[in-house]
Amino acid sequence: MDELLIEFCRTGTLGPLVLGMSPDDVVERIGEPRRIKSGQGDDCFQFYRYSPLELTMRCFIREPKIRRGAARDTALASITIELRGDEPLVLPEVIADRPIAAPPLRLVDAHRILADRGVEMVRDPDIDQMLKRPLDEARVLVVSDADGFVDEISARWRPWPGGWFYSEENETGFWVTGGPPSA
Repeated sequence: MDELLIEFCRTGTLGPLVLGMSPDDVVERIGEPRRIKSGQGDDCFQFYRYSPLELTMRCFIREPKIRRGAARDTALASITIELRGDEPLVLPEVIADRPIAAPPLRLVDAHRILADRGVEMVRDPDIDQMLKRPLDEARVLVVSDADGFVDEISARWRPWPGGWFYSEENETGFWVTGGPPSA
């Protein structure tokens, strides 16, 4: 397991990428994505693709009058690295100046390697194919496919600022994933 991936599991940061940063900061630090895709037809839920790296941007409620397209409230909510068989990882040059060898790695071996490097991860009791590591405002996940080989490493922001992710407007003005915001 490459040192960059071990450090990502340890800290939840990937080179200059830090959860919570703005989309403009992301682009300034690592360049334009190959593709931007809006989720659910909503520009407050976007995927920035730097294959095999995917960044999820989400809007957050900071005040009840925030509506669709409130860019100042959009932040980097997750960083996901997809591992594909034995293909090397080619990340933006500012993150890794060379392709990273990523041979197939079984989840049990990843767990052992991380533990040997002082990165404590635990098996998720509900999802057998997942290791997790809680951080102050995030959690790191190492996920395997059905055959036990790691196919994804991600860092996801939590707790969410404002309490909930913003999603789409509805007839009452806004709709919040997971339930209505507190008054």
